[in-house]
Amino acid sequence: MGRITIPAFITAVSSGLTVVLYSSVWVAEQAYRVYFEGGSWSEWALPLWAIGILMVIAAAISGSIAWFLARRFQKILIDFTGYLSAASTDSSDLLPTVPFSELRHLRVVVMRSVGKLRRDNQALRETAYVDPRTGMPNLIAIEQLIGKTLPKARYETPAALMVLDLDNYTRASERLGALASEALLKAAGERMSRALAAMDGPVRNALKNYELAAMQADSFALYLPTAVSRDHVSNIARAIRLAFAEPFMITGQSVSIGISGGIVMAPEDADTVQKMFRHAELALKQVRKDTGSGFRYFSPRLNRVARGKYMLEAELRDAVANHEFKTHFQPKVDFQTGKVVGAEALARWIRPNGKIISPNTFIPLAEETGLVTQIGEQIMEAACRSARAWMDEGFEATVAVNVSPRQFQATDLTETVLSILKRSGLPPHRLELEITESMAVSEPEKVARVMRPLRSLGTKLAIDDFGTGHSNLSILTQLPFDVFKIDRQFVSALEADQQAPAIIEMILAMAETLGLKTVAEGVETERQADFLRRRGCTMAQGFLYSAGLPHDSFLEFLRNWKAKPSVTRLQTG
Repeated sequence: MGRITIPAFITAVSSGLTVVLYSSVWVAEQAYRVYFEGGSWSEWALPLWAIGILMVIAAAISGSIAWFLARRFQKILIDFTGYLSAASTDSSDLLPTVPFSELRHLRVVVMRSVGKLRRDNQALRETAYVDPRTGMPNLIAIEQLIGKTLPKARYETPAALMVLDLDNYTRASERLGALASEALLKAAGERMSRALAAMDGPVRNALKNYELAAMQADSFALYLPTAVSRDHVSNIARAIRLAFAEPFMITGQSVSIGISGGIVMAPEDADTVQKMFRHAELALKQVRKDTGSGFRYFSPRLNRVARGKYMLEAELRDAVANHEFKTHFQPKVDFQTGKVVGAEALARWIRPNGKIISPNTFIPLAEETGLVTQIGEQIMEAACRSARAWMDEGFEATVAVNVSPRQFQATDLTETVLSILKRSGLPPHRLELEITESMAVSEPEKVARVMRPLRSLGTKLAIDDFGTGHSNLSILTQLPFDVFKIDRQFVSALEADQQAPAIIEMILAMAETLGLKTVAEGVETERQADFLRRRGCTMAQGFLYSAGLPHDSFLEFLRNWKAKPSVTRLQTG
């Protein structure tokens, strides 16, 4: 067709049709002259039938040319449409040669635009499926691979997924800084890749078409579409763990980290992508809970435990909303006067059906879910109102309330305590807050900042379970404590462990030097009480005096104890 243009094409077709049209008009004019004006056909150079044939031929040629070019133009448009439709795919088919110069120009523009779109699409795909920190496939990429290959897994040819997590990465990250931490992640991924590449023998069959991906934070995932057997998977896990035996050199610093993992086999223990990850993560969580580090296979028991935990969490949320947590009080007895000088507020979860849930069961879950903050506020409110009632009856007893690490992290803890004191009408000097030794040592500045306005009003601060942690004594001596609480494990070991008396005497001597009061927890026998009294302990609490009592029973206990201050046997109120 040469370099024919669309205007030339339209001109040619129009010219042909014009010839046919003018010929038809001329014939009609001659026929009119013959029949109506007496003219003669003999005046024509050609007979009428020949002219008719020529007209038909001219019309046929013009129509054929128009039809051909129209079909050609239609094909060009169809090619353009198909090419643009395929622009988002990886197809490399080029647009065929087109006849018109305008369309050729359009073809060039379209191909350039499509090429740019393909390059942009490829860049987006790389961004979507590659972890930018390590350059490894990411969670989306490995999920797609699992989704494609998991249906092929059989009991005789299983697939396996390992969810891997670096040990002590947070501590190493704090030491190295953000940029070096990413370098550590990349080095960890490379070390795992080298360990897998170095494996040979029968285990190599289990690594066919495997995918090692970097997920969020410091987590990785290894997927084996053809894991072959548990023995092979165990050997691979062992090789990965051994790869982390040597320290990493990051920015000139030696960093030692380990790696742990949860393993799930399919289709034995999972048949969907979601189950694969959930079950592997359950196994990893169990590793962290049991031993802190290592590898573990998923088992159906872990699923039952998880379902029970989810149900308990739902019940816990309902309990917080319905104020099912009740405050019980265990008295504290002054060794010198024999009087009840205070009580520790204890949280008790009592269901509407009367069932009591152990604190060992719900406290860890409340800490994990963050509900411990709401529970703590409810217990503190009830404790302050009870202490106000004791004061109104003339008792000098103070109340001690445990503050969880989660509560202490709250920036408004000071305001919360002040608001509760105001609502309850309890004077600040009748409230004592107890925090754990580990929390005091880990965040001494925050402890001092939160307690400063409260202590200026007279609120006391006690360190709970003293002696059970690895304390920096120089830090403890700089914090605004008023009371050391000796952990019950030392008190209960007084009669069986030869080292327990020495530890208690050391704690009492330290408290005396710092001018602090001491409370011994878990006192159950007269011999324990006598030892503590002779060594200078200030107060004691435990079953020797009373278990935890609800408000009304504790108030009755105070009335009875006031009448008989010398009684040291078990009181039930």
